[in-house]
Amino acid sequence: MGRVPTDGAAMKPIQVMRYRGVTAVSSHTDDFNVNTLSQYTQYADVSANWSIANGYLLATTGVQSVLTRNGVSFADGQISAIITKASDTGLVLRLKDNSNYYVAVIVDGSSDVVSARNSVIVYKRVGGNYTTVGQRAGISSFVRGTPKNLSFSAVGNALTVKVDGVTYISATDSSITGAGLCGTRVNSEATTNEHSFDSLTWP
Repeated sequence: MGRVPTDGAAMKPIQVMRYRGVTAVSSHTDDFNVNTLSQYTQYADVSANWSIANGYLLATTGVQSVLTRNGVSFADGQISAIITKASDTGLVLRLKDNSNYYVAVIVDGSSDVVSARNSVIVYKRVGGNYTTVGQRAGISSFVRGTPKNLSFSAVGNALTVKVDGVTYISATDSSITGAGLCGTRVNSEATTNEHSFDSLTWP
């Protein structure tokens, strides 16, 4: 597991999650108002330093580091997150182990991955190998520090990625089926914070 603060996370007021005037209706949302890292498990090629502070889930360093929500496993469903910093950040579905899962990656306009700035990509990781399932550039004005609502769903063989409610990727793939874990994912060797989640919602 990554670094866990010992002095407790800073608190922000409890509130119904809203984004651009839309109320998020879900009984399963972690808004990171308190330190909930004990409710997650990390899978990684190189472990990231995950922390919760000031109402955000943060990560530094880490290579292909996934933080899954304990006890949440499903085949068909959607997860979403409000993301404010995304150097090479994303959401994972149907994780069987560290070598087999789907991941939707979002990259902001300040990422050091210059060729992928302002884009979303879906990969499948099968037997430890990554293959692109779908990719689209042109996310409107993803300025680092400005929230974006990323959602990733799997229903049968259909994989869908939306940003702020707009569908960017609609693809099909049958490589990974059945129930699996879900969670957040980062990929960066930077020691400064380049990944920031304001909330995580699951079925």
